[in-house]
Amino acid sequence: MKILNKIIGIGVLGVSSLFTCNCSGFLDIDNPSAVTTDYYDTLEGQEKLVIDLYEKCRSLFTVNTLQFLGTDMYMSCDESPISVQFNGYTTDLSGLSPVIDSYWQLLYKMIQESNILLNRCTPDTAGEMYNELSAQGRFFRVLAYYYLVETFGPVPLLLDENTDEANIIVSVTRESEKNIYSFMISELEDIKNQLPEVSSEVGRINNTALKHFLGKLYLSRSYKGFALPDDLDKSIELFESVIASEHYQLLPNFADVFDEDNQNNIEIIWAVQYGSDKNYNGSGNPQHTMFGFNITALYPGMFTLNQQDYSAMQRDIWVNPIVHEWFRYPDIDTRYDATFKREFYINDKTNENYGKLGIYMPRWNDTSEDSKGAIYYYPFKDEEGNYNWYPALGMMNWKTDCMPMCNKFKETKIDWGGKGTREDIIIRMADTYLLCAEAYLKKGESDMAMCKVNQILERAAATEEDFETMRLKEPSELTLDRLLEERGCELFGEHDRWFDLKRTGKLVERAKLNPLVSKYNNISDMHMVRPIPYNERIKLQGLTQNPGYNN
Repeated sequence: MKILNKIIGIGVLGVSSLFTCNCSGFLDIDNPSAVTTDYYDTLEGQEKLVIDLYEKCRSLFTVNTLQFLGTDMYMSCDESPISVQFNGYTTDLSGLSPVIDSYWQLLYKMIQESNILLNRCTPDTAGEMYNELSAQGRFFRVLAYYYLVETFGPVPLLLDENTDEANIIVSVTRESEKNIYSFMISELEDIKNQLPEVSSEVGRINNTALKHFLGKLYLSRSYKGFALPDDLDKSIELFESVIASEHYQLLPNFADVFDEDNQNNIEIIWAVQYGSDKNYNGSGNPQHTMFGFNITALYPGMFTLNQQDYSAMQRDIWVNPIVHEWFRYPDIDTRYDATFKREFYINDKTNENYGKLGIYMPRWNDTSEDSKGAIYYYPFKDEEGNYNWYPALGMMNWKTDCMPMCNKFKETKIDWGGKGTREDIIIRMADTYLLCAEAYLKKGESDMAMCKVNQILERAAATEEDFETMRLKEPSELTLDRLLEERGCELFGEHDRWFDLKRTGKLVERAKLNPLVSKYNNISDMHMVRPIPYNERIKLQGLTQNPGYNN
């Protein structure tokens, strides 16, 4: 079976227009100047369009500013202009932000490439590959529209190829969210069962992933004013069909899901592929460098640049300390130690304490004051009850400036500071269970919701006895807030926290758990959508700004 990342990187080109991809892949195997739109009338050209859509998913799921910042779980480690805009929801947040602009362009490039593919791909050109190629094009077009409509609200719904330089788009209409959701759901319903249940190649979209995502669309719509009466029933039916899959299931041990020698395992329904071949790895998967601190710079002479021990983390995103408390029983919940690295042994051989425990951060609920003889001992809270694990921001009174590092995405087989090679998990079975629980909970079937969450907790518990301690005993224990916290524990670092909070209507309320959000005290309902990019609004008639934003 071929691995998809082995063929990602072949350049594709769309003729220049407002929403056309005028770019090549990172490998540039083809000479873009030699490619004309006629190339996409061929099966080879259409296959390369699909591959480019997979490549763009690498970019889609690494826009960390929009996925993580300004939520209850994650915060910036500084107060730079970009950080305070997205993590503090300051009045400077506007369509002038380059993050907003590039995100919009990326998503519409995905849509335009999908439109070209769907316009050119016919049974005559694609033969027996027609159903699979066209289904992938439609899936990625829906995926792009999902992130557009959830990020920006009403957006132009463009469903036709636009490669005619004589007819560049100059005027658009912002289609309602209701119509966009109707379109997305109709599209996926139409191609349901056209893809194989298991990916034809590692990294390819499959029907199981499609059903998971379709269930998520029904669930998302159920929260909106234009919800249909059977949205929750349909979402539950889809999630349950995925859970009943003959091909995918929960692994017995949480840590095994993230074992770097166990990638693309049976819990992972869809993952964006990278790999060790530098020709095809692009910028690499950055997950192993996130959610940590620069240990070698902060503790010179103690720690060397050793990828086997820890990654070259630059404090990209800080973990809100409150997240640790969501692991209610960290000593028996196996996810806690699988997620966080808390002990750091001195590995600089020139240090007199080489091999000894250099930094120790006990589990958050450990009040024993046992430092294990560590040179630096940082309990979860100080004597006054304030969090110790905070970045060195002035507003935090210059705390320890270190925290447990994220351990679940570790890369031990690359050079220090090298590009990440591991898959980027987008859809896995545990997420399906938790979304299914959310649908049951919203429907009022709390007992069924509790059952799904308990299946996740049973896997997380170290022993059967521990599960009896960890499990939910009564349906009333499972509130939406509790479910979101369980999602945080299970899916830490796995994208889309902002979108989870928005879907459930909890963004404004729960984001206030973030110290920087609280400090600037500016978040409101207007922030349930981002500003429309300024560069697009000045080009297009009819593309108005979202209420409350100045530019």
